[in-house]
Amino acid sequence: MLGKSVGYRGLSLGLLMLCATCAHNVAQDASTGNDGKVKGAKGLNFENGEAKASGIVTYPGGDRVDWKLIEIPDKQKGTLDIKLQWTPPRPGLQLAFDVFDEWNTPIVTSKKTSKKRSKGRTKTAKLDGAKGKYFVRVYAVGRGDAGKYKLTVEFKETVAGPLFDPLKLEIPEPPKLAAVPEPEVPCDEFQFDPKNPACRNVCPKTGAPAGWPPCKDVCPTPPDINIPSCQATMPCPNPPDRRVRSCKKSQWPKCDLKSPDPQNPNCDDAKADPVTTRVLKNEVQGSDTIITIGAGSNSGIAKGWRATVLRGDTDQPLSGGEVTIIRIDKAATVGKVRLTTDQIKANDRVKFSPP
Repeated sequence: MLGKSVGYRGLSLGLLMLCATCAHNVAQDASTGNDGKVKGAKGLNFENGEAKASGIVTYPGGDRVDWKLIEIPDKQKGTLDIKLQWTPPRPGLQLAFDVFDEWNTPIVTSKKTSKKRSKGRTKTAKLDGAKGKYFVRVYAVGRGDAGKYKLTVEFKETVAGPLFDPLKLEIPEPPKLAAVPEPEVPCDEFQFDPKNPACRNVCPKTGAPAGWPPCKDVCPTPPDINIPSCQATMPCPNPPDRRVRSCKKSQWPKCDLKSPDPQNPNCDDAKADPVTTRVLKNEVQGSDTIITIGAGSNSGIAKGWRATVLRGDTDQPLSGGEVTIIRIDKAATVGKVRLTTDQIKANDRVKFSPP
């Protein structure tokens, strides 16, 4: 409660402005007095049906709540008008009040403020059929709110009746105001803080911890070839890498069949070129004709290759000219056919095909 002197009033407003600019991490009841709890509520004295009270509440200053007690005269019943006016240290700061009956049942509850804060400095409430005792909780609404207030209460009697004695009951404390949560700090992807809850689903351009889940499918700058998302978007490196989608088959050299490279896509299912050469010698052995062909391992001929006698100077196989390979030497291959020596002389060209 403030005094009436101008100097003291000026000092109180100065302290109020100081508290309103303090850090927002102060507990709401860090510096509260006895009237910060319902048991310490200060009674209001009626004169000609009117009672007044004033004071200061400040969330940043740790004195968020003031409790006031209204006692309707014994055996009287009527209308109770309550009016709260306040002066904030800067525009837009909000105060409010709640009213509880003598059993701590909420009678009047101020609405929660929206993001668009009201510019008003007055709140009112009207209770019909008021009787007995009422507790008024005056409080600063948000974490940064504060103000000097004046509470005016008017009582107009309408009906008198017996009052219930609340002193015979054990009444629990009313619910404590929930602390206003601190505002969320937005995620800054250029000064990334993985401990900030707002960064939980953000993949920054730099500074993400290893294995950061939101970056699972995001390619960093510069790209990392070991990350699947980079393999799908990055340009083909030099030398080419078959994991990178943009690398074309033509960017690899021709497959070396003597030493195939599994990383070279040109070696996938690569086959050697066919080899066509002539019969060097032939001789009859039983029902077969043994022929010596002028190409061997030096020409790439290897186990699994097939050979067939060609018709004349064409590339067409001669009927019955399939060659069974017996032995492969460096410069020649020995095989047997079911052809006559005359047929071999007339058709002396053989084509080897890779497997």
